[in-house]
Amino acid sequence: MAFMCTDSGNLMAIAQQVIAQQQQQHQRQQQEQFHQIQSSTASASWAPPPDHQSAFASAFSDPFSFPPPQSFKLSDEFDSDEWMDSLIGSGDLSPLFADPPLSTDLDRLIMPRGDVLTVDQLPQPVKRDKEPEPEPEPDPDPEPNSKVTVSCSSSQSLPSSSSSHPVLKSLLDCARLAGSNPDLAIKTLDQTRPLVSKLGYPIQRVGFYFTEALSVRLTSTTSPPPPSSSSSSEEFTLCYKTLNDACPYSKFAHLTANQAILEATESATHIHIIDFGVMQGIQWAAFLQALATRPGGKPTRVRISGIPSPSLGSSPIRSLSATGNRLREFAELLELNFEFIPILTPVDQLTVSAFRVDVDECIAVNFMLDLYHLLDDSMERVQYVLRVAKSLNPEVVTLGEYEANLNRVGFVNRFANALSYYCSVFESIEPAMARDSLERVEVERVLFGNRILRAVGLAEGIERTDRMEESGEWMAQMEKSGFKSVQFSNYAISQAKVLLWNYDYSAKYSLVDSTSGFLSLAWDGKKLLTVSSWR
Repeated sequence: MAFMCTDSGNLMAIAQQVIAQQQQQHQRQQQEQFHQIQSSTASASWAPPPDHQSAFASAFSDPFSFPPPQSFKLSDEFDSDEWMDSLIGSGDLSPLFADPPLSTDLDRLIMPRGDVLTVDQLPQPVKRDKEPEPEPEPDPDPEPNSKVTVSCSSSQSLPSSSSSHPVLKSLLDCARLAGSNPDLAIKTLDQTRPLVSKLGYPIQRVGFYFTEALSVRLTSTTSPPPPSSSSSSEEFTLCYKTLNDACPYSKFAHLTANQAILEATESATHIHIIDFGVMQGIQWAAFLQALATRPGGKPTRVRISGIPSPSLGSSPIRSLSATGNRLREFAELLELNFEFIPILTPVDQLTVSAFRVDVDECIAVNFMLDLYHLLDDSMERVQYVLRVAKSLNPEVVTLGEYEANLNRVGFVNRFANALSYYCSVFESIEPAMARDSLERVEVERVLFGNRILRAVGLAEGIERTDRMEESGEWMAQMEKSGFKSVQFSNYAISQAKVLLWNYDYSAKYSLVDSTSGFLSLAWDGKKLLTVSSWR
């Protein structure tokens, strides 16, 4: 079963496309009927054979240029730009990256051009190719055989800062001094400021935001930390769209998870998706389209139960209703029997009884960049939710998380891990967005600046809200809850490779397929984001 979806598109744009293609199909049928009538009077009949079917038999049969083994193919016009545009400025738009509670949610940075994916868990230390720098500063890149030696694993000790880039060395020195000698740390930080800039090369830009975060941490003992930079939901949406166009994070995550669900529910007639962390539901538009063109026929019923993402705030019902309405209207165009059920019970109070589950349903649970919201110094909340998911007896569970250890580690190690990770993130943006691009500046400020602040700039405890774990820890938690890893099919992996190839991203993007069943998107060999499948 193939699921060729590189994007999740604007539902209204797709609806118009469906109508247009249905009209084309109707016109072709009329032409065929005319030709058949005409051929019956001709001496040499040229009518198509009785089993001939129109190329537009499916509303979405227009293929990409690359043929999949079996065809769930989406139209070339299946684009998220119009989808995002339709959300911007509408009353239905909920803040994709909630700003007020310092919980900006770029965590959904990993979905098809229109879903939200987080980028806080991207790469670790990067080994950059030398490239000319327009800035007057000394060559920012390490020597060809050297690396930015910032640990990205809590199990590794911090390397000697003497082998680091000057900016990174200075920031690491400040982090080490923050607890023991804050006055000296502030002086060191003041000396670092001239070396960083939000308009410079990647390490300079990363350094700028980490300098700001350290400044907040060092001064917050005498004054409250400043609120996160004010950004409207429209601004967040525009920045997310820009980043999603430039980088494949969301597309990779949604594509891979959706393919696993499609394969697990291939013969099911009643499908029930339980989506933890639903927002605008962009991931499911493409999924519904794939179900509507399933070779074995459409399912009898599709149900999605949506648990709202924390980024929707304390009153998510309006956003969930809008999401349900959009998906419901789209499903009607596809002639799918569809139901969307918002689940408003707090996550830590969920039980099986909160879900309307029928005995004949094939259940799939989706954790797409959501579980990390539950991380704290213990794993109790994560374990609680996983036990609830297990009790639903799902056919498949899809998990997407970032590859960074920013949870149960001391401040200095966490600072080094975050610095390493965001170096790779900013490096991965560079090929697609020019250094002097104002859009890039806004993307990094709006989407990453607050995340860095929440990871390393605030006090320990509940104020530190931006936490992540690496795939090894997620494997341990899943297995502890009774789940077993399911390998991705060869087609799912090939499809993800085609995604990177077809969108012509930088050659430094690659896939890492582990024997444990994890599939990771990597930048220059460093894992950024990992998707896995369980049952």
